Amino acid sequence: MKDFSSTITFLQTDDLEKTTEFYVDLLKCKIIVDQGQCRIYETSKGSYLGFCSHKFLDKDKNTVCLTFVCNSTEEVDQWFENLKAKNVKVKNPPAENKKFKIYNFFAEDPNGITIEIQYFLHPFPPSG
Repeated sequence: MKDFSSTITFLQTDDLEKTTEFYVDLLKCKIIVDQGQCRIYETSKGSYLGFCSHKFLDKDKNTVCLTFVCNSTEEVDQWFENLKAKNVKVKNPPAENKKFKIYNFFAEDPNGITIEIQYFLHPFPPSG
């Protein structure tokens, strides 16, 4: 398996517009992906924060999801098999999420933090 291409820390928000104003207008971050309910901001070259207005993973508002971006769907599958073989708690098998145009699965680290292994089914980061 190759190194991950990037990482994204996903957080929840009750107000995506106020969050965007804060990160774009005040902190000068750039929105690089707008998925409607989730927006991904570039905080510096290769560093990303994502905020989602929907409750994800049936957890409380302060839930963090650490996302590791792969270079292919095959790598996602390899990571799934690797983590499962090492008795890591995996929450679901890899699958395509048509809404967000990703291929992913979720697992849990030893601290109970949700991790996501995913591949974008569109260019990430987008060029331009």
